[in-house]
This record gives sequence, structure tokens and C-alpha cells, in this order.
Amino acid sequence: MNQPFSADLSYGRRLWLLFFTFAKIAALVVGGGLAMLPVIEETFVNKYRLLSREELLDMVTVTQTVPGIIAVNSAIYTGMKVAGPLGAICAVFGAVLPSFTVIVIIAVCVPTLDPKNPFIAGAFRGVRGAVTGLILVTACRIWKKSAASRFDRIAILVFLILAIAGINPALLILAAMPMGLIRLRLEEKTEKGS
Repeated sequence: MNQPFSADLSYGRRLWLLFFTFAKIAALVVGGGLAMLPVIEETFVNKYRLLSREELLDMVTVTQTVPGIIAVNSAIYTGMKVAGPLGAICAVFGAVLPSFTVIVIIAVCVPTLDPKNPFIAGAFRGVRGAVTGLILVTACRIWKKSAASRFDRIAILVFLILAIAGINPALLILAAMPMGLIRLRLEEKTEKGS
């Protein structure tokens, strides 16, 4: 269900918000697509109410199942929902520009950096801890929304076990689709029986 745009934001301000938020995410949030979800939720769901929680959950599902970079997929999805095609372009440009700039700087400077330098090693160790924490927070938020029924919790547990066992993620996603259809059919039969 589409939620109406926040009344106090003009189209131009929505475009700027998309660019600036995704640029900020790309520049400051380390850890990839899942680590950016708390910022997207805080900005577009809680603060400006431009996305609903259901749309955020749909975004997670879509960005995880389609090919491509999660950050760019998230930017496209959010941009389209908030401001249409131009919104998607602004969000993608914001998501790509800081990363591109940082990669160019690193490519120029890496030959001079010593990976055994304790400051560099310590910085990377700290970043790994922060990223792990962000991903765990995101997982907990998704769990609360996704594990609404016993069927959902059992499916999550089964797929978690299969993922830990090393089954290809693409196969797990393909196997999850018929399970979702089966669940839908069972719910329809239950509703008709009531």
C-alpha cells in the first residue's frame, strides 16, 4: 500500500533528501546494504514518513533477491517510492558518488599504506565490530516484522539451518517462493473455512 508523501516536503526537497541521505549512507555507513537499513528506516519511515514499514520490508526482500549491489538496489527502490524515476536517479547518484570518490582516493593511496601499521589494523578492527553490530540490529528489526506467525518462524529456522549448512543462497530463495505460495493458499483455505 502506497503511503502519501509527507505534506511538508516539496518535490525538490524530496529529491535533495534522497540524494543527501544516500550520499551520507555511502560516505559514513560501512558494511554494505544491510548496514544502511537503520538509516533508511530512521529517515524515510520514522522522521519523514515517506515509506511505510511494510514498504521497507518489501525493499529488503526485493534488494536481496534481484541481482546487483544492495545499496544501489535500495536507492532505486526508495527513490521510486518517494519521488518516482528522478528520485531513483538522485538516490543512486547519492549512493554512488561518495563510494566512487573514496575508491579513487584509496586506489591512489593504497600503495603507500602499510597494512601492518597498528593504526590502520586497529581502525579496520573497529569498523568490523561496528558493522557486525549494525547488521545484528537490522536482523532483529527484520525478525520482528517477518516472524509474525509460527509458519514464518519455522521457515526462517529451516532456511537458516540450510544457509549455515552451505546451501547456495539462490537455491534457498527459489525454494522459499513455493513455500510462500503454499502459505498463502493455506491462509485462504483457513479464511474460507471460518
